[in-house]
Amino acid sequence: MERSSTAAADLCRYMAEQRAACERQIARGHERTAAAADAFRAAIASARSLADETVAQREKLNRLKDQFRGLEAGLAEALSIQLNKGSECERTSESISSATTTNEQLNNLVMDQRTRRDEYANVISKQLEAVETLEANIDATGEKNLDEAITWYNKFLGFRVVAGEGVKFVFNKVNMQSPDNEYLFCMKVTKDKYSLIQCDPLLKDSEELVKDLNCTNDLFKFVRIMRARFQAAATKGVHPASSFCPDTSSITASSPPALSVDTTSESTSNQSHSRSRSKNQDMHAKRGRTPRSAASPLATPSSMRRSPRFVAVDAGNRH
Repeated sequence: MERSSTAAADLCRYMAEQRAACERQIARGHERTAAAADAFRAAIASARSLADETVAQREKLNRLKDQFRGLEAGLAEALSIQLNKGSECERTSESISSATTTNEQLNNLVMDQRTRRDEYANVISKQLEAVETLEANIDATGEKNLDEAITWYNKFLGFRVVAGEGVKFVFNKVNMQSPDNEYLFCMKVTKDKYSLIQCDPLLKDSEELVKDLNCTNDLFKFVRIMRARFQAAATKGVHPASSFCPDTSSITASSPPALSVDTTSESTSNQSHSRSRSKNQDMHAKRGRTPRSAASPLATPSSMRRSPRFVAVDAGNRH
């Protein structure tokens, strides 16, 4: 009995030891399992983080690839521009060389032109001195001839020019029966336009004559026509009286009745004026002087280049 109880006690003790050992092993297994689970979770988290970082790095890599492609394109463009610039630089160098050569040629040409200019200036100065001397002689001769011509016109045609508010052209010796009667008209220049401000006697179509004068600017022809009209009026018995003509731009129907001159009378007067002009030329030829035209008494050699209206004013001022 004692042996069996001892064996039972030993068995119980052994079983308790085995249970304790198993419990310890189970506890260590639980600990290892928990540690493995924690390590696995940590590995999974690390793998996720690594995966996220890999995705981010891949996106960054893609962006870098795009930038690299852009840089490659920019590099290719820069190389192309560099080649073009090199070509332009070569062309510019050639142009500069050509311009330098042309500049040298132009400098030589300028020097030649300056030399010619100096030569021409010397020649022109000499010619101008000769022309001034000749003009001085011509002006002196022209003044003398002008005075003689005006005296002749006053003596044989009774023509004179009087300066005042306008330029007054006075004729006598128009009417052979009354040679002392003075026929006159007065012209005024305003803004380069002629206007008839006085006419004695008043003639028909004077407005049209003034319009033609403003178109042709031939004052001498106008004076000749007016004298012919005065002669025609004298043959009709019209004598001068104090009469003023309004400006040609404002002549109305209420003006005094104008004299009607037919073309036959005008033609006759023109023929008589031509005959007197021929006599004038013959008399000058006998005197040994060159005959002048009807316009020349109002023009000096220096005034022949000017407008007839200013020549007439100068002639009027001399009187």
